[in-house]
This record gives sequence, structure tokens and C-alpha cells, in this order.
Amino acid sequence: MAREVTTVIRSDLSGDIVPEEQVVLVTFEFPDGRRNKVELDVGEWEVADMLGKGREQKRRGRPKGSRNRPKES
Repeated sequence: MAREVTTVIRSDLSGDIVPEEQVVLVTFEFPDGRRNKVELDVGEWEVADMLGKGREQKRRGRPKGSRNRPKES
């Protein structure tokens, strides 16, 4: 007997079921360090207006998989 496990993600804001390709993890981090981080699972449509108000933080460092390799001749 084969079993299949499915994961259903519900929005922490509205309680709606969110398709896997539209899930956004929102993290709130407080500057004082005394409070823990808070994470919310929400849908893209629920945070669309917040994304426009914030600023995008670029990725830093080398891209994954890039290493300093000797040239092959």
C-alpha cells in the first residue's frame, strides 16, 4: 500500500489555502534583539502592496556553484 503525503499551506493572515507556487515567507526582525523573529506564511496577493513600499535587498557574495577552478587546457 503506497501512501502519499500532501502539504497544505494556510495563510497566517487570512486562513485561505495558498498554492505552493504563491507562498511567501514574511520575516519580522526586531532591532533590539530581545524579541524573537516572527515568521508568517502568506500568499503573494496578500503582501503585494507591502512589497511596493519596502526596499529590495540584493543578494551578496558569489553565486551558488561558482568556484575558483583552474583552466583546463
